[in-house]
Amino acid sequence: MASKLYKLNLDVLGKLIESEAASQNFVESVINDLPESKANTFSDVQVGDLASSRIAAGAAEGYDNINGVVFNCRIEGKPAEVILINEGVSYLSFWHDMSFFSYKLFRQHAQVNDGIRRYLIFVITDMDVKANKFHSISYFNDKNGFKSDSFQIHYIVIDKQTGNEDSMLENWIRALVAEDETDAGNVSSISEAYRVA
Repeated sequence: MASKLYKLNLDVLGKLIESEAASQNFVESVINDLPESKANTFSDVQVGDLASSRIAAGAAEGYDNINGVVFNCRIEGKPAEVILINEGVSYLSFWHDMSFFSYKLFRQHAQVNDGIRRYLIFVITDMDVKANKFHSISYFNDKNGFKSDSFQIHYIVIDKQTGNEDSMLENWIRALVAEDETDAGNVSSISEAYRVA
């Protein structure tokens, strides 16, 4: 039996990408949802496709399942890229491209050493994937074997049962995931995502 994916609400996604305020709020929600990545200031948020980041575009070459957008911004006054990738196929098919793209992106990030912090965000929409956490973070080690804080990977697993309605990020995810016949409790508008901001 084939896996079933949650679908993205394209209306909300479009508004997120088109609105500078919404884009900034979304980026803040992702970064500040976990204590390890919290930041105080976010500014100059601009959205582009994957090709708008030379590093991300190069790393995505050859991986058909890697599609997303890039939020270029400044976090704590320093340049940053928040690269949002949505799972478009079942998790087992996506896992290969996700893993190799992540590693290739980190290698290019480390080689360029351009002072840009990169946050790689994967939104896992496969209904069959069960995870211990709604949102988790991982790191690669730099050439000296130390955790590279300038490159973080955030995994956001869609799970309607977390019950954490106080999480701004969870409200965003509820708004971004389109309602279907099996899921009647979904947030359906961008204004709902803002409701606890």
